[in-house]
Amino acid sequence: MEKIREMRVFIESEEISDRVWKHMAAWEEFARNTLGMELVNSMDSINTCIAESYSHKSHHGRLHYLYMARGALFKSFILLEKAGRRELGEVADFKESLEKLMPQINEYIQSTEHSTE
Repeated sequence: MEKIREMRVFIESEEISDRVWKHMAAWEEFARNTLGMELVNSMDSINTCIAESYSHKSHHGRLHYLYMARGALFKSFILLEKAGRRELGEVADFKESLEKLMPQINEYIQSTEHSTE
């Protein structure tokens, strides 16, 4: 487990999800209980799917969870755009962070796809 905690993609996805959680906690109740909860769950899924991929021994299992992490990242990006349109706070820095995370996840997927393990 210690090795996954040293991976840049894991660390950064965890930091982003924690920042989003703190930001959403300040929203008013309706926004927090609807869009906010879905966004936090989606952001948390990025990180947890990366961790779950690491735990699988099969090549197919690792890739499955990495693809799910990338899907959660796309979903999070869409939810952040909704939050911005609904004027629920400044979300531009979160979108920037996700844009920086995308190549890291893609790189991890590519290295896993090309691994022989």
